[in-house]
Amino acid sequence: MIQKPSTSSVRSPQSVLITGASGALGLQVARRFVEAGLTVYATWYGGTRPTAGPDQPWLEQVKWLEMDVRDIASVRRGLPGDAEGQSGIDALVHCAGGFRWTHADEVSDEDLDFLLDTNLKSAFQVVRAALPGMKKRGFGRIVFVGARATRAGGAGMGPYAASKAGINLLTESLAEEVKGLDINVNAVLPSIIDTPANRKDMPQADPSKWVRPEELADIIFALTQPWSRAIHGALIPVSGRV
Repeated sequence: MIQKPSTSSVRSPQSVLITGASGALGLQVARRFVEAGLTVYATWYGGTRPTAGPDQPWLEQVKWLEMDVRDIASVRRGLPGDAEGQSGIDALVHCAGGFRWTHADEVSDEDLDFLLDTNLKSAFQVVRAALPGMKKRGFGRIVFVGARATRAGGAGMGPYAASKAGINLLTESLAEEVKGLDINVNAVLPSIIDTPANRKDMPQADPSKWVRPEELADIIFALTQPWSRAIHGALIPVSGRV
């Protein structure tokens, strides 16, 4: 019988920062980490902050941070830190992002700025704020949410896919930079996530083929755990049945 290797000597994260946690995926990721007993810091910006209720009592355990992840000052101001101002979180899950469907020669300046800032610049900002503390402690877990669309171009997907493609190279480059430390960096590349917004925008599609947020949250959680320590610098497609 094959036995699972012992991970008793490998550290587990005790705290996690989840960006974009007010969205459909971010909420499920936050729930997964709360149920695992971690201290969960979750960001929201604009709109209404999720609140606990009869259907979501676990939200009472989330420590909410109002943060514009595109702005380094806002990120550094919001993160919990040590006496030297360095982040004290063990894991970072970057769910924040946005989508626009438009042809490359028709994309507006507003949409282009939105995609680059929300999908790519934000990733650099949270890394700039969180990674120094991880390096100081010699431990950390980082998971980016990329997109399967970066692996094959499609009409109307150019600006979005290009803004997400930077996440792929950032993941691989960061993995090289920290491979001498107990810091893992990976990215999941989902296809279509089964969210209310996607169901509204694609009423004729079959959402049973899409990726459920709960399923993706489980994969993200697993990438932060001791048994996944050997997965480093990976771009992991999560395609459902699309």
